[in-house]
Amino acid sequence: MTRTIPAKLALVLAWLVTVAAVLIAPAAPAQAVVPELKVELTSLRTTGSGKKATAVLRGRVTNVGAQPAFGVRAMLWRSRDPITEASVFASVLSGQNQPWGTPLYRTTDHYFSITASDQAFDPGASAEFTVRGTLADLGFTGKGRIYLLGVQVRGTADASSNYQVLARARTFYVNPPEEKLPLTSIVLLSAAPSKVRPDVFADERLLDDLTARLDTLLGLAGRPGMSWLVDPALIDEIADMADGYSVIDGKATRPGTGQQVAQSWLQRFRALPKDRGARTLFGNPDVLGAEKNQAQEVLRRSLAATVPSELSGLPLVVVPNGGVASASTLAWLKDADADAIAVSTAGRGPTVAAGASGSRLLRLAPSTNSAGPGTEDGPVQRAQRQYAEAILGGGLVRLIGTLNQATADADTSPRWLTRVGLDSLLEDDPEDATATLTLPAKVTTLPTSRFRQYTTLARGFTGYRDLVPNSALAADEDATLSRLVSANWIGGPSPNSWLSAVNAGVGADAIADRVVLSASPRVLMSSRTNEFPVTVINRLTEPIVVRVVFASDNPQRISIADSAPITVGPGQSQTINVRPEASSNGLVNVTASLRTTSDKPIGRNTRIAVEVTDLGVIGWIIVIVSGVVLVATTALRIRQVRRKQREEEL
Repeated sequence: MTRTIPAKLALVLAWLVTVAAVLIAPAAPAQAVVPELKVELTSLRTTGSGKKATAVLRGRVTNVGAQPAFGVRAMLWRSRDPITEASVFASVLSGQNQPWGTPLYRTTDHYFSITASDQAFDPGASAEFTVRGTLADLGFTGKGRIYLLGVQVRGTADASSNYQVLARARTFYVNPPEEKLPLTSIVLLSAAPSKVRPDVFADERLLDDLTARLDTLLGLAGRPGMSWLVDPALIDEIADMADGYSVIDGKATRPGTGQQVAQSWLQRFRALPKDRGARTLFGNPDVLGAEKNQAQEVLRRSLAATVPSELSGLPLVVVPNGGVASASTLAWLKDADADAIAVSTAGRGPTVAAGASGSRLLRLAPSTNSAGPGTEDGPVQRAQRQYAEAILGGGLVRLIGTLNQATADADTSPRWLTRVGLDSLLEDDPEDATATLTLPAKVTTLPTSRFRQYTTLARGFTGYRDLVPNSALAADEDATLSRLVSANWIGGPSPNSWLSAVNAGVGADAIADRVVLSASPRVLMSSRTNEFPVTVINRLTEPIVVRVVFASDNPQRISIADSAPITVGPGQSQTINVRPEASSNGLVNVTASLRTTSDKPIGRNTRIAVEVTDLGVIGWIIVIVSGVVLVATTALRIRQVRRKQREEEL
């Protein structure tokens, strides 16, 4: 007899079997954490020639994560598709276009084993590698073509055979062209301003620059094949240092210590070949910032500033900060009539190009801070990007203004680039097509507040010039204002101490403190034509010409005529007597002030209380009455004497 299992019991048994299977089955292994590695390219060079021409790539791999890696290997990677169009280059540079490419591992030269498959590459560990491949193996067969080259770093997280790409690095690679291309390296000699007024400097910052950065750059400018570009304001300051100068020290000055250094530097500068040189606008002003803030005076004053005679015959090359300019900037610079404008925002193309408003453009190579492709960065990527730019533009124009740029220029000049002077570049005819300039998304200029300070300082100079005719300080107005908006302040020292020192000489507040009108606060007049003194005190370093002007609260009762212009020497005072005109007794307040000959107010007003008692009139009445009494008394006495004489005769 067969017995059946109840349905409910069958369900329970099935459930127990399922649970047992789950509990008894082995657990699946946890997925290992992927190690975090970083790879940096440290050098790229090409050795040999012909079929033996080989690209040698060196770098460093570092474990920057918390998980060890195993079987770490650096392997050559390349894209065989050449980049021939500027538009394609731009897309690869920006990271929008990422060619696939493939790794290369045909020979042991193509890869470098950092650790064995069972050896840990621990967190914090670092190792260098070298990989190489012939240009034939890489597929880089086109002369003067641009390719992508790099490495893939592979490894595992668990010492298994599950290899994966843990890091990668890429750079442009230029297969040298058959013919040499021109390289123009231009050393920019410029510095943040330090001169406040003739023979007076805000600090010794320029001395420090002359013994470091400017010393190195001057040495580089003097090498064969190099060109140079100088800010006239710099030579003006160094020449002023060379013949003796003072440095502001609190409220006084002290002798400067850089006279000999300035003389030596200036002598070396004057030995540079003039045919390889050019000059910037005076002060190298931030032209893009001036255009943005509609400060039209900036260009006019920079052109009007006195250029040292030794530079007056040099070509004029305008250098916007970072080479950033737009088509409207070129129009804004039209009155400069520059021989060229150095720009970095004209895309890829010939080194000399036509710009808007009839301008000539020098296409600058990307700075040593610009890299690619994509987000790749490092010395190799920066250098290779410049070489790629040279291929696309038929040459390269480098602007060198920092020590890092000087080092990069010396280290990254392959044989297929031959040095050409700036003079030859300026003689080249630009292409007929006008280059298109495009501003980057982020533009760095001086702050808007700087241009407000510019306007305020210009008004200060106007007032000072009215106060001090034929002033040596005011004659430096255009130069000083150009220094205030120098592009060298961008990313450089703060201009606050320099500007404070300038304002201490020509600012309205400084003039109010140094040009003072002194008078007694109360004047008592015993006559309607009395005089009283007022004194003009001049604590400036130059003679002033002023008038003393009076304004009466009640001119019908008391008025005072304005003085004629008076000259007061530096550090001196002069007293004049003024004569009020009073029509009646009483107390009247009078405001005395100083004005220039063009009637601009100077300094602070002085209040004078003038009181007229008219005591002189009362005195005359007493005198007259006394006279009348005397005359009457005398006449009466005479009559008495005569009467007595007649009586005696009878």
